[in-house]
Amino acid sequence: ILSDNSIVGVLPDPFPKLEHIRRFNIANNDINGSLPDFSRATTRIRELDISNQRQTENGGLTGTISPDFSNLDYLSVLNLAFNNLTGAISPDFSRLDDLTILN
Repeated sequence: ILSDNSIVGVLPDPFPKLEHIRRFNIANNDINGSLPDFSRATTRIRELDISNQRQTENGGLTGTISPDFSNLDYLSVLNLAFNNLTGAISPDFSRLDDLTILN
């Protein structure tokens, strides 16, 4: 958990392979740029929180939410709120049985 740490910058895309990570939380920082595809890097992740990246005028994360996020079969929490993401959420998200929070 790296939330509330004044982290500034861009997330790498492709995101590095982190096979054993289950929870990734960098909420309330100053990350900008495109939302990377996490589906190949963190296949067993359960909680992904990259919300509230608009801490300064950078605007937060941009782009769309890739349909490949629906390949994260164990995902129970996906929080991308308070960014500048656009587009529709893929209907494939409905097959994520464990997903209880989508924000």
